[in-house]
Amino acid sequence: MLALPAPLAVRSVLLCMVGLPLIAGCGKKTKSPEVAAETTEVVPLASGPVEITFDDDDWDEEETMSFLRETEECGDLLALEPAAMMGSLNDAQISCLEDKLDETEVQTFKKRLSLLLLVDAWSSGEAERMRWEAIARRHLDQIDRSDPDLCYKFARHLQKRGAEYGEEAVMWADVALENKTRWSGTTYISRVYSLYKLKSMATADVWQGAEAAYNADPTNEQARVERDRRRNEAKTTAREWLDYARESGKDPTRALDMCVSAAGTVQYCGGD
Repeated sequence: MLALPAPLAVRSVLLCMVGLPLIAGCGKKTKSPEVAAETTEVVPLASGPVEITFDDDDWDEEETMSFLRETEECGDLLALEPAAMMGSLNDAQISCLEDKLDETEVQTFKKRLSLLLLVDAWSSGEAERMRWEAIARRHLDQIDRSDPDLCYKFARHLQKRGAEYGEEAVMWADVALENKTRWSGTTYISRVYSLYKLKSMATADVWQGAEAAYNADPTNEQARVERDRRRNEAKTTAREWLDYARESGKDPTRALDMCVSAAGTVQYCGGD
């Protein structure tokens, strides 16, 4: 058995910030438009770094050499990886990696190439957030959604962008929760708590948008039905957040406030 040579071997890239609809042109570095103004509180990062790892593929010698042969046109991948970690891949290198990702039919190769592009886009700073968004969504939709850290990062960014992205933020938070057993100890508690909080904040954001639409046209029956549906979703996710806060020993005050606000009654939220 031969693992990928360092630094492509077992290693974690620690990204301590967060990280978004699939847009065209994710192959080159361009200045991104400003992110839409936030419409609700943004869920802060849970304690500890959020990891994007390269260590879950146990390749033998044949697989390793096949991967290196398929990507040799892009240059020395041993040099490209640290360059990606610095956000310093150039447009030609990015374009080449994108082409190889499209061409290869081997899913593990796609994953490695996509992670390389993800790390470069994130490490390039705020100007590259929209490129990161495109690569992240493609990675999760088409390549691999089993990494709860990446789903968590993606969901948090979507929640940060406001009500328009609220449903999608909740979807990816749920995907992260499906794989929560990959976390342990205090990281598990912190991440799961933050995800339930994120879901509550995002659904509250969507509910407030539906409430505003109904208030603007209270004779519109469809708007009333939509408002009620969104409020029920906000009530449900707030109760989930509250239940986990109580279960995990976190301060339940804010979750209780959110639950009572959405439900309209403290009884629903397990209060007196």
